[in-house]
Amino acid sequence: MNSTTRHPNHDLQQNRQHLEALVKQAPAGLGLKQLLTQLGERTMRFLTGGSDLRIWQRTRNGQPTWFAHDPVTNRTRSFVSEQDVRQWLDRRYYE
Repeated sequence: MNSTTRHPNHDLQQNRQHLEALVKQAPAGLGLKQLLTQLGERTMRFLTGGSDLRIWQRTRNGQPTWFAHDPVTNRTRSFVSEQDVRQWLDRRYYE
């Protein structure tokens, strides 16, 4: 056997240890909580028809960014401030 031959059991053991370390680092229940939250939101949208605007905020490159999704047109827009969202909503309402 040369020095480049792999030992399947050794590699398997290393992979298992690596995965166990990753699981220990992850906050407990975070994945399940997010999954259930998303499932609940999607179920509500399905049951209510989902025709309402959806507005949310996220941070991009350290800056807050606002998003608005219109399910009627199936378009999502982004804005740099809450004021921009409000102005867009006003214009949209009166069009």
